[in-house]
Amino acid sequence: MGLVLLGGALALAGDRIKPPDWIASNVANTFAELQRVAMEIVARHPASAPAPTPTPSANATPTVPDATAMVPKPVETERVIAMEAAAPVPDVEPDTTQQREYEAPPPPEPLTPPTPDPADPNQKRALAAGLHPQLSRVLLARMSATDYRNAAHAVKTALAETPDTEVFVWPRQRKPDEALFSVRFVQGASADCRRYVVSITKDGWLTTALPMETCGLKPVAAKAKP
Repeated sequence: MGLVLLGGALALAGDRIKPPDWIASNVANTFAELQRVAMEIVARHPASAPAPTPTPSANATPTVPDATAMVPKPVETERVIAMEAAAPVPDVEPDTTQQREYEAPPPPEPLTPPTPDPADPNQKRALAAGLHPQLSRVLLARMSATDYRNAAHAVKTALAETPDTEVFVWPRQRKPDEALFSVRFVQGASADCRRYVVSITKDGWLTTALPMETCGLKPVAAKAKP
């Protein structure tokens, strides 16, 4: 290193200072040795050059990212739906409650024939006219002979001519003191039994008798509307 510095100083001095020959020889040898060592170092450790960047050509097709890679994987919905569709459905008994609600009710039990009081003549007259003998005793006592005749006619005509869906009223024209009889029908014990209920209007009072039933009759067809 000292020789290098000395050589540099002599070079700056130029011709003003002429070094001895042996100094010049040593400086030249030293520079040559340094150059050789530097070349050996470069040869053992070559600098890695950066890889050249490829230049895209004019006909090159730009690379498009795969669209399927950007879409999230779907949930296994189809397999879930298929499993649900293939799952066995448990047997469920049909609900017959609503069906039973619309079924026709069973026919009522036959009525027990009423028994009048032997000591009460009005109850006997009521039963003979087709009225229930358990009507109000006051009403039966106030009914006249004409009222009993009208009651018998109303019951007899209704049983023979009036359909189950209609009401028979008698008399059509009456005096203020006469009773008015309305006969309507309800479901009987059987198809040939006609069960009827009589309502009586007398002196401004309305009384409904217990139902009576007469069997062995033919059903009355509904009348055609004019």
